[in-house]
Amino acid sequence: MAVNRCLLTVLLVGIAACQAVELYESCTDGAGVKGLCVPLKSCSAISALLMRKNYTDSERNYIKNSNCGMLDAARMVCCPLPGMLKARFSAPASLPALGTCGQTSDNRIVGGSIAQLDEYPWLARIQYYKSNKRFGFHCGGVLINERYVLTAAHCIQSVPSSWTVYKIRLGEYDSQQDPECSYHDEEDCADSVRDVLVSSYYVHEDYFQENGADYNDLALIRLMQPVEYTSFIQPICLPTTEDLKNLDVEGLKMTVAGWGQTENKTASRYKMYLEVPSWNNDRCGEAFSSVNVDIIETQLCAGGVKGQDSCRGDSGGPLMKTERVGGKVAWFLKGIVSFGTEKCGTENVPGVYTRISKYMDWILENIEE
Repeated sequence: MAVNRCLLTVLLVGIAACQAVELYESCTDGAGVKGLCVPLKSCSAISALLMRKNYTDSERNYIKNSNCGMLDAARMVCCPLPGMLKARFSAPASLPALGTCGQTSDNRIVGGSIAQLDEYPWLARIQYYKSNKRFGFHCGGVLINERYVLTAAHCIQSVPSSWTVYKIRLGEYDSQQDPECSYHDEEDCADSVRDVLVSSYYVHEDYFQENGADYNDLALIRLMQPVEYTSFIQPICLPTTEDLKNLDVEGLKMTVAGWGQTENKTASRYKMYLEVPSWNNDRCGEAFSSVNVDIIETQLCAGGVKGQDSCRGDSGGPLMKTERVGGKVAWFLKGIVSFGTEKCGTENVPGVYTRISKYMDWILENIEE
């Protein structure tokens, strides 16, 4: 059977040989881009070309030269690792309309509570390829449309140089079980998680670090293929109008969510959420003055309650709040988790977030169809 599969591969794409390979072996694809050897069905970039069938000669050569061989009778291809985008090349994309975005369960982190199964369905987890066939989840993100996830720039720029942003996981609830069932009701279970390869990413061009703080800490991650919305995978709303951008959140409660480090210093098994009070930026600046960190208008502060905070592993995740617009209530993204103190949940020292309302032009200018 393996010989027949190999022969079929040769007939389809003109590959002369079918050598044996190892899963996740480093390789170079047909365009000279660094990648990993994976089963063809796991690489949407190449399988989509084969499904289309009417590919060009250059695409045929790309497929041919991306061949890795065979593993357990499965055809392997060199799936390219994502790269950094420098500029936009196609038409800008749109964001989902109110009524599609920001919808979550009507039922019903450090110091936080375990979420309901389908709450905060826009939460994303970033999986990194760490070389030597090792992978790990170390940052969060938030789905903003069927093709893009927002995260923190430091989740891309400040990780070890040997790490590569590899996949986005959507629809996660319980990181230790499949199928995933509610902590609150073991008979209430979710769809399987959706892991999507990353096509590319774009870090804010003015991102920088100073005195342990991050500024313009924002990045876009483009998915290899669009995702289908389900009860457990939904986009969050963004403040696209001037009225929404100018809403004052000072002193109001907002929500953070994720799987980050909890009070026992391990990553949470379950999706967690926590309400945190927002701070005036001047007061926030005073809290960080002893470490020479400036808080500027493109940042937002929230938290400062002892034992309650976003923490490691929540980086890149959302700070959010419900808003009523035109009679409809929806969740809106207010911030992206950026940085805080070394000890999470320190009293009178809030977490610092990238203020999304200040970056809407940048977001809209850099997402593509």
